[in-house]
Amino acid sequence: MFSSLLLLLILAASYTFVECACPHGWILHGKSCYHFSHDTEEWIGALAVCRELGGQLVEIEDADEDTFIIHEARRHHKSYWIGLSDIQVEGTWVWMSSKIPLVPGDYKNWARGQPDNHKGNENCVNLEEDFGTLWNDLSCHIFQNYICERLAQDLDIVG
Repeated sequence: MFSSLLLLLILAASYTFVECACPHGWILHGKSCYHFSHDTEEWIGALAVCRELGGQLVEIEDADEDTFIIHEARRHHKSYWIGLSDIQVEGTWVWMSSKIPLVPGDYKNWARGQPDNHKGNENCVNLEEDFGTLWNDLSCHIFQNYICERLAQDLDIVG
């Protein structure tokens, strides 16, 4: 009995588990890390900065992720670029880093009346504070804050 208990204690003490972590300045949600920028860039500049930081402009996959992002964006009271664009083919929205097109049935959260391609020159998507932080197409040359996303890093914790 004593040897079984001792073996159990040794196994418990050497148990390794994996915890996800994010770099400083990033926020963990699910298996991803998010960086809500403090600076502003045009959409293409935001795409480049996110890549330099080891990530991409955020690609919103579902309502849970969108709810988290909207909550964080509203805390900062800013509009933010996301990684969706129809810059290649008007009306065909594509997540630019993964090259995955937005098709019927996919999650989307457009503000009422959007996308509208106002003045024929709105090819990039932001979370527009004035529209309740919902999706809005906007000229890619506007300077806005942006949200980067990257996979969380696995840290082996030995306890």
